[in-house]
Amino acid sequence: MRLERLLAIIVLLLNRRRLTAGELAQRFEVSVRTIYRDIAALNGAGIPVIATQGHEGGLAIPDGYKLSRQLLPARDLAAMLATLRGVNRAMANRDLERIIDTLDNLLSPENDPGPLPAHRRLVVDITPWGPALTPEQTVETVQRAVDGALLLEFAYTDSAGQASRRRVEPHVLVFKGYAWYVIAYCRLRRDFRIFRLSRISAPRLCGEAFVPREVGDIGRFLDFHCGPVEPVRLRVAAAARARVEDLFPGTDFRPDGEGTYTIDVQLPDDPWLFSLLLGFGTDLQILAPQSWRDKMKKNIRAIAEVYAT
Repeated sequence: MRLERLLAIIVLLLNRRRLTAGELAQRFEVSVRTIYRDIAALNGAGIPVIATQGHEGGLAIPDGYKLSRQLLPARDLAAMLATLRGVNRAMANRDLERIIDTLDNLLSPENDPGPLPAHRRLVVDITPWGPALTPEQTVETVQRAVDGALLLEFAYTDSAGQASRRRVEPHVLVFKGYAWYVIAYCRLRRDFRIFRLSRISAPRLCGEAFVPREVGDIGRFLDFHCGPVEPVRLRVAAAARARVEDLFPGTDFRPDGEGTYTIDVQLPDDPWLFSLLLGFGTDLQILAPQSWRDKMKKNIRAIAEVYAT
């Protein structure tokens, strides 16, 4: 990974001051020519790397040059680290770990005089509360397939409960809404599909490479269209107000004088939404429209019949 190597070269030169191109090439297992291309890229980015000849010659960054001050202020660097650490909590990626370690070495105490270190002022954690929704081994296997352009095979259960066996060409790994997905060309459907990793079972690499295809606009896989919405009036108990505000931020909660609140929201007429509202039990009541009240009654009667025996 070139980004990792460039960052590591910067840190090595800042810490050790002088290294030869041969030493860097040996360390990163690349050619000397590749190292010189890296040095040219760093110079082009405004990081001065000077080459000197002679017995004590080599590559060096001038004394007094402070990367964290001139290119990456401590605040920005800490934000980058917090984001990378948060992502890596969900991925456990060794390449990301090396990048994190490299950037972490750039946060020097003299550039961060605050009472709380910069890397502790912002925390990003994209993992869900409680147990992980997707096994770490599944994420790692899919990521290896994406990085290496390798065919992937797995059992899959879709949102309708239909099970199938898929062989796919994985192109993009996505984390959205506390869940992992992979955008892949499905050889069964002969088109691109998005698969939720928590519905994947027994993924395995087939040991066969594929030629990546043109994916097109990735946004079409990530946009959620829930259909038309309509105005709905709800009564919310005080005990449930915080949870409802999490679902509908910015909603006007109007006290109705009975220890409850009335709110107006725009919602889609969809079965998953009724299941969500049912989860509030008696702390939430649909007031209008009447058609929604009738559907909720039907759901409640169906649940009661399940427990009638």
